[in-house]
Amino acid sequence: NNHFNDIIAKLKDLQSIRTQPRRHHRQRSTSITTPTTPTNNKMTVEGRPRSTSFSSTPTFSSDLAKLKSSLPQSPSPSSSPCTVSSYKEAIAIASTFDVLGNNSTLTPKLKLTSEDDWIDFFQKSGAVDTTSSGVNVNMEKFLRYCFDMAYKMPPSPSNRVLREHVRGASGTVPSLSI
Repeated sequence: NNHFNDIIAKLKDLQSIRTQPRRHHRQRSTSITTPTTPTNNKMTVEGRPRSTSFSSTPTFSSDLAKLKSSLPQSPSPSSSPCTVSSYKEAIAIASTFDVLGNNSTLTPKLKLTSEDDWIDFFQKSGAVDTTSSGVNVNMEKFLRYCFDMAYKMPPSPSNRVLREHVRGASGTVPSLSI
């Protein structure tokens, strides 16, 4: 009879566990509260305020909007509206991009402390067109380059390279002798 009572007590414990609200992995941003009145069987899901300690990831569209708002409208339809004609102007605009800001993944990879550092970075991007009348920097092309550097995955090695690496590595392992 005691064994039977123990089984019933365990079943009641299991049943009470099943009726408690479950928290799934996807529910991290919400908190589940139980009702305050015993007659109300509904659960309330309340949103938790976002933490201000995290910054948002820079987006291309927001940086492109900044770029377009900082440039004057082009008087000629043949000239690119996202082109500037001096490095100083290009640096002034690029320094407002979130992708080059303090919270970007690109910032630790770069050293942009002098004008020469900036000029080298612009030239590596392929956005600079040097003409007899001066320099033109395609800022949209430069912005795309920045986002590629920050977020693009490197290409995967080919199967041939992987097989050669495995063969080369297996040749260095000494064979077992029995």
